[in-house]
Amino acid sequence: MLDAPLEVVAFFLPQYHPIPENDRWWGPGFTEWTHVAAARPLFDGHIQPRLPADLGFYDLRVPETRRAQWELASRYGVTALCYWHYWFGGGRKLLNRPAEDLLKQPDLPHRYCLGWANQSWTGVWHGRGDEVLQQQRYLGEADHIDHFKHVLPHLSDERYLTVAGRPLIYIFRPADIPDLAGFAALWRQLAADAGLPGLYLVGDADGPWVHDVDQPLDAAVWNPAPPPRGHELEASFQSAPLREGPRAFHYDKTYADWLLYGGKTPIRQHPCVVPGFDNTPRSGRRGVLLHRPDPGVFETAVEEAVRLESAVPGPRLMFIKSWNEWAEGSVMEPDKIFGRAFLRALERGLSGVRAC
Repeated sequence: MLDAPLEVVAFFLPQYHPIPENDRWWGPGFTEWTHVAAARPLFDGHIQPRLPADLGFYDLRVPETRRAQWELASRYGVTALCYWHYWFGGGRKLLNRPAEDLLKQPDLPHRYCLGWANQSWTGVWHGRGDEVLQQQRYLGEADHIDHFKHVLPHLSDERYLTVAGRPLIYIFRPADIPDLAGFAALWRQLAADAGLPGLYLVGDADGPWVHDVDQPLDAAVWNPAPPPRGHELEASFQSAPLREGPRAFHYDKTYADWLLYGGKTPIRQHPCVVPGFDNTPRSGRRGVLLHRPDPGVFETAVEEAVRLESAVPGPRLMFIKSWNEWAEGSVMEPDKIFGRAFLRALERGLSGVRAC
């Protein structure tokens, strides 16, 4: 029996509704589906396009879609969705409607948390080079306070994910925040002032902060970028077009183990499992992919992640990258190729937890 219940948290992309900025950058009506529908295989055996099945090409402005997503996620073992949250500084926000609609619809059955995607938007993955579309800015204490005020209604929502009563906030790039320790201390104080019992701050294990003697955050997640060029995990295909890109890695147990064990750090670390990755719908030959996603490999990774968390005292969390990153090929939602195979693999991998 685990000391604490295992929380299974899947990253959730809110990019499935039009916004004026995307209309301006990419053309009227652009959403993530634009890339997904246009994807084509780039070499023999490349699994593209991957098109949605049960939920179709949905629009996140539709409450029935949100309800169906949660019913599907929770049925197979996901206990919370981590909505990517975009705050670029100075009150500048993008793609915030899906999360804000949750506050307006308290009867919508979502258990969720927020993940601050603190990174500039560029055109690098979309054929527009390094053009900066929206700059991520850090404007100091006053802006951090405004940011906290913006997220506070979520942290107080009864559906929000907490760890020992403390609302969980995920930070995508902790190392990019000037004075991360000061930021974390400020937000903890603001939470206390708001009557919250604290915060549980989790960040990508992507920088020197994870080795600080005085840890500014509570935990880290190894949520890696692809290995560097020439890494031994990089796949070698004979296909001539592949020599021109994209970069490919075999989706096998060796790679899954690297995802679980490749970034060990001194700080408390929660595991992250990956059902697949293929951002060629966005990036074409500049992309990166895991070749031939395999529900069996994913199931084994889930089992191993559960074992890792059960061996450590304290909060138990497992992250999934991702629930619906369709243009990155990181998807738990049913598609026309795999159906619900990855959902069933998750359920089987968690079966030992449910038996406790």
